[in-house]
Amino acid sequence: MVIVSLIFATLLLLVVGYILAATESAFTYIPHSELNNLVESGKRSRLNIIIANIDQYMFSLRLWSAFVDTLAILGFYSLMLVISSSTVVAILITAVVMTCISYVFFAYYPRRSGRARPLHFVKNYASLTYFLTKILGPLPQAVVKPKDESGQEANSSAGYFTEEEILEFVDRASSQDVIEDDEAQMVQSIFELGDTRIKSVMVPRTDMVTIDADETVDNAVNLFLRSGYSRIPVLGDDFDDIRGVLYFKDLMQNVVDSGMIQSELNLETLIRPGRFEPESKKVLDLLREMQRESTHVAMVIDEYGGTAGLVTLEDLIEELVGDIADEYDNEKPEIKVQDDGTFKISSRLSVEELGEFFGEDLEEEDVDTVGGLMSKHLGRVPIVGSEISVSGIHIRAIGTSGRRNQIATLLVWTDEKEHTGSVAVDSE
Repeated sequence: MVIVSLIFATLLLLVVGYILAATESAFTYIPHSELNNLVESGKRSRLNIIIANIDQYMFSLRLWSAFVDTLAILGFYSLMLVISSSTVVAILITAVVMTCISYVFFAYYPRRSGRARPLHFVKNYASLTYFLTKILGPLPQAVVKPKDESGQEANSSAGYFTEEEILEFVDRASSQDVIEDDEAQMVQSIFELGDTRIKSVMVPRTDMVTIDADETVDNAVNLFLRSGYSRIPVLGDDFDDIRGVLYFKDLMQNVVDSGMIQSELNLETLIRPGRFEPESKKVLDLLREMQRESTHVAMVIDEYGGTAGLVTLEDLIEELVGDIADEYDNEKPEIKVQDDGTFKISSRLSVEELGEFFGEDLEEEDVDTVGGLMSKHLGRVPIVGSEISVSGIHIRAIGTSGRRNQIATLLVWTDEKEHTGSVAVDSE
């Protein structure tokens, strides 16, 4: 009779432990839409109370689950002690058997069941959850929501996934090919956007292509065509005096429709007001605002009120989905001889390699690449058609690359081979 009672009690405790663990998992994984439907039905007042104090009830379920697990182990140990009459044998058998049984009935299978049928467990065992929590009295509230130094209740997130847990699930799903690597990377980027400042994604002021407010329309059109940009900031007295943004379509529409000769057009009458944002602003906040307001470019201001750079809507989206590369971007030789005796090189070629190729000693302390060398000698960002001469070596920008239309291809020749032919503007 004692053996039968112990077997029955142990099995009952295992079933109860299974239900408690599955119910906890169900409350964690149930979709919000299904949970809201249950709440809005108005027929489950206890469920409303549980949802309103989910942290306390999840603590209660975990505590009762641990208590039932302990009782089941003690019950099985008592059973083994009666059967074997040996304490050592009973302990060994209990340790081995209950370790396996506890994993199955209190961890693995109940959590799978709770995830697979969350609505079933939430609907059927909400009353049990409510009752067990009430038995504990003020304990769940005292443990889950302790008061901080200011006397306010501290927040917790029991029953919900933390950011670290979600990212861990994503990593596991990616490693097991449940989701693609690029999908996992996008999820990672979404979380990172909440902490990333626009300072880290902006185009710095040294790389900005700008135009002075007193420039002629001819020069403005030429700058748009050579740079490949559709929006260019307009400067006043200096770089920190940005009057606004000039749109290529506004410029061309006025040139075509105004009936005025280009010399009579004033760029300042065509510019649109600029959007100015502090460099400490978060990427996700700015992305939402620019998307809502249909804005594509914003000026970034540093802590002293000066121009730190600019950021575009594409920059923010690229931070989310990764680098947007041109489909024609291919790795090419860094130096290629042309039919006319000139050389086509990459702007990433080092200054030292360029000097060695032409037998010249080019020493530049501030820059490493030929593209940087052009920027230094020009005093501004090079665009297609920009040209410099260093130690008898002539360098001309002829091609751009990427979404920002940065100079990528250069044409190089020496005084011995003077280049006079026209250069076709290409975008690689």
